[in-house]
Amino acid sequence: MGRAPHKHPIFLLFVVVSSIACTLAYGPRTQEQIDTICRQMEDYGFCNKCFSEHIFTPDADMTALAQIAIEQSLANASNTLILAKKAWRDATDQELVGYLKTCIDGYLQTLDLIENADRVFGSKNYRTVLINFLNSAKVQATQCGQYSNKHGIQNPLYEYNREERILITMGVATADSLLRGRRARHLL
Repeated sequence: MGRAPHKHPIFLLFVVVSSIACTLAYGPRTQEQIDTICRQMEDYGFCNKCFSEHIFTPDADMTALAQIAIEQSLANASNTLILAKKAWRDATDQELVGYLKTCIDGYLQTLDLIENADRVFGSKNYRTVLINFLNSAKVQATQCGQYSNKHGIQNPLYEYNREERILITMGVATADSLLRGRRARHLL
């Protein structure tokens, strides 16, 4: 007669190793930095999940978190642009068509700004990274902000815009933290 699968020694070893690996995925300092950034966001859970899913080293520092924010913001903006163009082509309501056209222009500008932030990030030009993310936030607010339609048509980009807004804010927070850290080191 065989053992129950959940009592098999190899299964128990797997469970123990898996739980240790999960808790050691990143250290307390990394989690503290994630918490500091994510508590500033409108959705802590989204922010925390985004960082947690993209950390590739146990001791990720603020630079690694900033890189994650940049990469995820670029990916989301690219995907949203594709969705917005499809929705624009399919839309028949003129209010929605106008909103989507404006939002497409906004995402094109946002992509340019965040791509520039990504380029200068490698040279540790955190001030320019911060400025690019702040400008992206302005573009998103003015060109892809609130949408209401007299015909009750919902905004097809609502969730994508919300996520991009959070990702941009994550970029602002990490770049600002890196910039403040650099200034503090210069004062020593």
